Amino acid sequence: MAEEKVLNTPKADSTVYDDAALAAEYKAKREKQQQEDFQKPFDPDVILEVRHLRKCFPLKKTVTGKVTKELVAVDDVSFKLKAGETLGIVGESGCGKTTTGRAILKLHQPTAGQIIFDGKDITHYNSAQMRQIRKEMQIIFQDPYSSLPPRSTVGGILSEPVEVHKIVPKEQVKEYVLELMEKCGLRDYYYERYPHEFSGGQRQRICIARALSVKPKLVICDEPVSALDVSIQAQIINLLKKLQRDMNLAYVFISHDLSVVKFISDKIGVMYLGAMMEFGTKEAIFTNPLHPYTKALFSAVPNPDPTAKTQRIKLQGDIPSPANPPKGCRFHTRCPYAKEICKHVTPEYKEYGEGHFAACHLLDGE
Repeated sequence: MAEEKVLNTPKADSTVYDDAALAAEYKAKREKQQQEDFQKPFDPDVILEVRHLRKCFPLKKTVTGKVTKELVAVDDVSFKLKAGETLGIVGESGCGKTTTGRAILKLHQPTAGQIIFDGKDITHYNSAQMRQIRKEMQIIFQDPYSSLPPRSTVGGILSEPVEVHKIVPKEQVKEYVLELMEKCGLRDYYYERYPHEFSGGQRQRICIARALSVKPKLVICDEPVSALDVSIQAQIINLLKKLQRDMNLAYVFISHDLSVVKFISDKIGVMYLGAMMEFGTKEAIFTNPLHPYTKALFSAVPNPDPTAKTQRIKLQGDIPSPANPPKGCRFHTRCPYAKEICKHVTPEYKEYGEGHFAACHLLDGE
């Protein structure tokens, strides 16, 4: 196991900080870095590349429509994902995980940033252009009960996208759907049944089959097992991994459950209050977490070994409002190691190992 960097309680800092000047300096530096990154050529080895993604929701507007107050749900998120890989995104409720996934699919129009999918910049695609690539990008919603139309049969639910996107000739649709149902562990006689006749695990299998019916390259899995029993969770996770191997799918897997994320993911991103706190391979994140927030999350995972002693890191206070985030580091109001600089200066998101990124002043020894 790699050594963890020890974070000691810092000494008092007598430096006087000009918050307005620091904010302007950080904004200018970030804009310069973004423009440089936007000019870089697309990576041909990845299926999805997200550059400095930002999504804001207006809270107040003037009579003329000018936004005077906004909620920053996703702020400056970047990552790459190859075909056949799984990126797990973890964090507390309200940290922007789901909004990130929906912004990638453009179910929410991004406020800023770049989304490159399969070598194409789709950031400014309109509805008609997105319709052409919808079959290549799909989503599995969190709630298997409300995400299925109650008045349609399973056959109708799965046949509709196949017919709309002309995946197979019309006379072969039913045969294609029955084969798909078999792949997803659904019996052929379910074809004429309605969603209310199924359990939660069976409904989630229907949702997975619907997402895969158009032969996508990327699937956003928005907490697909959080509403299910543990035994059913294992079945669904194994099904997702099997389908990924068979179809070379790329997954963005959003979840609260760190054990599930560890099992299914190749890369992991840790989000807090809309920003990416840490990003790296599964091995790097779990064996050598760098950010105090990541360590606190991991310390909360129950240990099945009753003889093992683990030190729980308790975070004080509540998550600040994304409509009024704290200055400096977003995490400093709850961080047990916060220094004076953390309250004023936003830490730079930097690489501390091969493919291992984090944003924390403590890592720089400042």
